[in-house]
Formats: sequence, structure tokens, C-alpha cells
Amino acid sequence: MKVSQYMTRPVVTVGPDTEFHRAFDLMRSRRIHHLPVVEGDRVIGMIAERDVLLAAANYGSAEVPVGEIMRGGPPVCVPASAQLKEAARLLVAHHIGSLPVLDAGRTLVGIITETDIFKIAAGMLNARPEKKKPTKKAAGKTPARTGRKAVKATASGKRKTARKPAAKKGAKRK
Repeated sequence: MKVSQYMTRPVVTVGPDTEFHRAFDLMRSRRIHHLPVVEGDRVIGMIAERDVLLAAANYGSAEVPVGEIMRGGPPVCVPASAQLKEAARLLVAHHIGSLPVLDAGRTLVGIITETDIFKIAAGMLNARPEKKKPTKKAAGKTPARTGRKAVKATASGKRKTARKPAAKKGAKRK
């Protein structure tokens, strides 16, 4: 079982200049506990919810960038091609809750967390199908509906769910 099959993507990230209160708001609104800190396309650090809570206790309402409160040293990362066993070993060995997942070019492509590993072990998380590149024939076709609601991000960062209009009573279906 490869990390790429179970990682979360796309990854929510912040830059080193992002104010820590903004990072905390992002974590709460997305219901996540870890954010990779990126500069360009390079992961330079990680910030966990507990880091932000500690910063709030130490700095109060002061505007402090996450680059000043993130953990020092290069972040522990895992290749997308790695086995889940290796990702779990890294999480335990380094006493961390998440791993940025990198492709062969060292670009961030996903994140895998200890919760993902627990869910896999409990049989609660199914593998996500690998995205295949569309062929020339399939490129112009509309994908089949999956039954999921479309989610759009707004300028304020909040997500809106698009819903199908309700059918009128007595109207015939086509």
C-alpha cells in the first residue's frame, strides 16, 4: 500500500509570513491540525495546531508570522511512492502527527497524518484512486456524476456547497 493512495490532496498550506492567527483560523475552518509552510514550491517547515495555541498563549493578539513559531530544522517528509509502513515508522520515530508527501521532483503533492494511518488500520479509509492522465479520446468527455455536492471556495476562504435545484411537484423527469 503506497502513501500516494491514502494521502490527502490538495494540501492546504501557508507561507512563512502568514500571521499565526490566520493560520489558526484556517485550521479551524478546514478542520485540520497540521499545515505545511511553503516558500515557492518548497516545504520549509510544518506548523501544528498545538504550535499555534502555544503562540497564542505566549504572544496574545500580537501579529507574529508562522515562520517564527514553526519547528526548526528541515521538515520530515515522505515520498509519494513510499509504503504506508515507512510513513508510519517516520511518524513514530520523530514523534510527529503528519508528513508532507513529495513527488520525485521534491514538490509537495499531499499530506498523510497519523489519523489517516489509524483509519487505514481500522479499515475506515479506502484507497483513493490514482488520478490517471486523460487520453485524447476521453479529454473532451464530461465526467460522470459521483453524487457528491460541488464545493467552491469563496474569496473569504469559506466553502460553499452548490446544490441542485429541487424538482417541482408533478413535473416529469426526462
